[in-house]
Amino acid sequence: MSIKVLEATKTFARQTGNEYVEAVRGVSLDINEDSLTLVRGPTGSGKTTLLSLIAGILKPTKGEVVLNTVHVTVSSDRSVSLFRERFIGYIPQEILLLHDLNILENVLFPNVFRKKPMRQLKRQATGLLERLGIPDKTTCFPFELSGGEKRKAMIARALVTSPSFIIADEPVSELDRESSDDILDLFEEHKRNGAAVVVASHTSLSFSMPCDIYHLDHGSIVDYQKGGS
Repeated sequence: MSIKVLEATKTFARQTGNEYVEAVRGVSLDINEDSLTLVRGPTGSGKTTLLSLIAGILKPTKGEVVLNTVHVTVSSDRSVSLFRERFIGYIPQEILLLHDLNILENVLFPNVFRKKPMRQLKRQATGLLERLGIPDKTTCFPFELSGGEKRKAMIARALVTSPSFIIADEPVSELDRESSDDILDLFEEHKRNGAAVVVASHTSLSFSMPCDIYHLDHGSIVDYQKGGS
């Protein structure tokens, strides 16, 4: 399986006037199984928009994004959504937890309609929360957690089904060094198990294995390092 971004441009209209801004400009890249990709760039460089294109959340204004065999610009929204639900674990930059559900329920909620047995999902969810250092927070509600703990819950939610593609936007920006290293190790573990991992960050990250690095600036790829560190 793969995700291909083909000369993709994403344009947004400004809130006032008739001006437009190109958040992503003519970007092409391939995301393949068993790969590790880092998208680096300063704040405002287009990283979040690019990851949203890779995940099929946004459609490009020009160009194409192909989710394995699903062409985002011509396929139905349902086809794109089904692919994303089945194969992509997406970790957004903002905290998106349901306030009236506890943390275990938040991790499980997007997966309640899957064919996978709920008992197995609960076991995987509790294992991930323990791995992430918050095993005692399963029955807590989001308002009872720190920002870093909420971030870990969102990472657990994205990984609980062992998705084929993990797409993470600034996943360790609020975490201490030890927690950050643990999460990067967890991403690498999924990569070794065959997943494709894409991480966006405005800073350098300490992966222990080689990764492809795309440097993004003003919406364009200005540098690429294959297997960099």
